[in-house]
Amino acid sequence: MAGRTLRRLLLGAAVLAAGHAAAVGQGAPAGKAAAGGTTAGKAPAPAPVQQRDATPEERDSFDSFYRERLPAGLNGAASLFAPTFDISRRRGEPWQVIARVDSAPRHFASDLCRQVRSSFIYDGKAKSWGPSAAEPEWHVWLTRPDVVCTATRYPVLMHPAVPKPDVAALLRQHRDLLLRARLLFAGSSDCARQRALTFRLVAIEPSAPRDGAPVMFGLVFESDRDTVAKVAVRRDRGEYTAWNVSCNAG
Repeated sequence: MAGRTLRRLLLGAAVLAAGHAAAVGQGAPAGKAAAGGTTAGKAPAPAPVQQRDATPEERDSFDSFYRERLPAGLNGAASLFAPTFDISRRRGEPWQVIARVDSAPRHFASDLCRQVRSSFIYDGKAKSWGPSAAEPEWHVWLTRPDVVCTATRYPVLMHPAVPKPDVAALLRQHRDLLLRARLLFAGSSDCARQRALTFRLVAIEPSAPRDGAPVMFGLVFESDRDTVAKVAVRRDRGEYTAWNVSCNAG
């Protein structure tokens, strides 16, 4: 899912930041390094991320908070009250407890369904839930005007800045765009080895204009090997063209 992809990218960024900080510390005098019991030139590995399930007390407290504060749902749509919890920490740090709730799906456009996911964070010291930990996420999928929106297994994360007509068009064309983009994979050392993998579209986002194209979008794909590929798409006179690709190392 898109949430899992985003969390992986955030954790990767944290690991890179920790490695940079350790590299800077290597410039300390040898005496200090010896006193700390570390060998100069070898950075300590970052503490692994720990995860756990929500406790009954955490679930009950969120249930009370949500029903009291948001009895009619949130973001203009009735809620499907089945919260999911994301609880993690690094060793020695306090647990970060986040609860997420999805709104009921409804038509966002005649050919689009949308489900809004909101997040809330728990303050362990105050023993209370606070405001949203992040901006609400918009998850969309294709539909027909005469079909009632129901939850789908693989919605696509949509950035609010992408116009609805472009979202619908990119959802319809994303398989063809990925097929054409595979020809571009060979030009990237990170993408070449992923050319034959099976990908699924997880997000649509805006992209900075480039190469004379006034409008660009980014299609984010996740593979069956937990790698991520981003296809830059150019829109010109209503036509969409796979323009560039970038991939994580895998």
